[in-house]
Amino acid sequence: MLTFWKQGFKVRGKSKVALLILSAVLSLCLCLAFVGCHPKRREPSPGEGKTAIYIYMCGSDLETRQSAATANIAEILSAKTDENTSVIIETGGAAKWRGYDISSDLLTRYEVKDGKLQERQRLANSSMGSESTFADFVGWCLKEYPAERSALVLWDHGGGALGEVCYDENFGMDPLSPQELSGALESKNAHFDLIGFDACLMATNETAAIIKDHAEYMLASEEIEPAGGWDHKAFVEAFSSAESVEKACETAAQAYMNKCENAGGGDMMTLSVFDLKNYQKFSAAFENFAGSLNSAANERYGNFNIVRASDSACKFGAASRDEGASNLMDLYGFAKALQSENASATELMRAIESLVPFKACGEEREGVGGISLYYPLWYEPDELNAYFEMCSSEQYKSYLKGIYSDSVGDTIRFADAGSKGEDGSFDIKLTDESRRYLKSVEFSLLAYIDDDPDVPFEIVQFGIDNDLSSDWDSLSFKSNFRGVWLALDGVYLNFSVVESNDDYVMFSAPVKANGVRSNLRFMFVWDDSYFNGGYYKIIGLWNGLGENNLADKQIVPLKEGDRITALRKSIDPTEDRTIEDAELSDGDTIVIGQDGGNISEMPLKEYYYRYVFVVTDIFGNRFYSDTASMEMKYTFEELLEDPLPDGEYAADITDIEWNSFWGAVG
Repeated sequence: MLTFWKQGFKVRGKSKVALLILSAVLSLCLCLAFVGCHPKRREPSPGEGKTAIYIYMCGSDLETRQSAATANIAEILSAKTDENTSVIIETGGAAKWRGYDISSDLLTRYEVKDGKLQERQRLANSSMGSESTFADFVGWCLKEYPAERSALVLWDHGGGALGEVCYDENFGMDPLSPQELSGALESKNAHFDLIGFDACLMATNETAAIIKDHAEYMLASEEIEPAGGWDHKAFVEAFSSAESVEKACETAAQAYMNKCENAGGGDMMTLSVFDLKNYQKFSAAFENFAGSLNSAANERYGNFNIVRASDSACKFGAASRDEGASNLMDLYGFAKALQSENASATELMRAIESLVPFKACGEEREGVGGISLYYPLWYEPDELNAYFEMCSSEQYKSYLKGIYSDSVGDTIRFADAGSKGEDGSFDIKLTDESRRYLKSVEFSLLAYIDDDPDVPFEIVQFGIDNDLSSDWDSLSFKSNFRGVWLALDGVYLNFSVVESNDDYVMFSAPVKANGVRSNLRFMFVWDDSYFNGGYYKIIGLWNGLGENNLADKQIVPLKEGDRITALRKSIDPTEDRTIEDAELSDGDTIVIGQDGGNISEMPLKEYYYRYVFVVTDIFGNRFYSDTASMEMKYTFEELLEDPLPDGEYAADITDIEWNSFWGAVG
């Protein structure tokens, strides 16, 4: 019509009136045309303006034994949220649920409404450690409760180094493996604003490598978590109302620390906020750092420096022969210890600071970086091979494979297996070839006890300590025997060193607490204002790794009335046995008073002692020096009144010889 009008106007030259009519018709047509092309109003997406929190709550033995999941559900039900927030919980995985009439024979899905659990779906029981079970939950949540802001929380035990989580008690403690976790999320093309782990030891670089493609943020702990777990009331309220996901995570982490501190066990706790948008930068920096480890390992001091750096980094979970080994250390502290000779370590530290913008830490974990690394602090071949299957760094895998070979021969050799120093010390020296595989040098003490006529003469091991004078450059070591041993309220402890760094030395001693086997954890905190450089502090009772290599979630403070029995190793010298082979047996028992117990350096009694250096390689093999027989120069009372400083010796060395009481070499 428009073309026709133009052509008519040109050929016939309409009058003014005709022109006005035609103009009006044109305007009407144009208006109709525009009305017909106007876009429709956009329909909002189903989840627009909505917030959802999906909690995969595998109750496991934590619920069966301690009602831990029930307690966290109570926190969730007490949270105040608006009508745009959905909280969804799937329960299962426990042999017995302790509250809310939750069945242990089914998987049940609930929506939290008006402070109550509203059942939404029942499913036949299946393992919550199964990829298909987890994937079905994720898919159902995304379909039934879509949201603009969403969080997925996995609740239960965490396996730490190997990344397993959600151990189903009804199916032989079947865990969700890293591969199953990744497979489930990928199968549903799932992406969340946050994926959180209310589980032990999950703030690892390998966990982050899996989660990075499925979440903007991750919330997890480097350390064990107490059975009480997160403050779920604070978490739900923060995630539903905070101005940003990162801010919600910070609030939740701070609330978690407050909960731990109020329960009396916050000193060692951690919770890290990961900004996974910065993961690629971190991954590149770590690969570069791991490449430098790989290159340095074959240099004379290379692996020696690496192992020494790993020794100084904070350890998480279990880290001793008695407790077991989680084999996790703080990656930031590890890089920091290598910073002076490794330029890529500084780059990695900066990348960690970007990846972990916020972390909540207890008093004794203030220096950690928020992300842990698997490192074979206590070598387990099967575990290391399993780690190779999930390791995300080819350079790091190459470093570990190059060092932890099964055919290395003799790793530790003595240049001097034991001699008396000019100042009365007991000294040893290692060969330079020992450097590549050397892990630690400590000492152990045996006492010959025959002061009770009703008890046969026995040899008792006091424990293993690292209170030495060490020259790591020359691999020369000398005793610092001041005639004291660590005791709990006057009872000697058979302790070992868990970790040692510039801030503290952590110890663990096997004990019975009210008749039940446990470990007493305590530390020496370096502080120059104290005699001998610091003070002792009790952390609490901890059961270490249990069945399925799971870390106990509870560190229990000592309290008035607790009966603590020190466990020890002893042998009859007339029998063909070694200390290594001896079983733990009951020693002295004390009852804890109102002060909660005290660790102190207590003078040794006037027994005859045997002192030996214990050298451990990176494979966990122990090598013993010759043994120094010692006779005390001071009485108990003299040392109690006037303790000796470092460098002064409380005993004379009467003989040095090889002794088979300790165990075979290696």
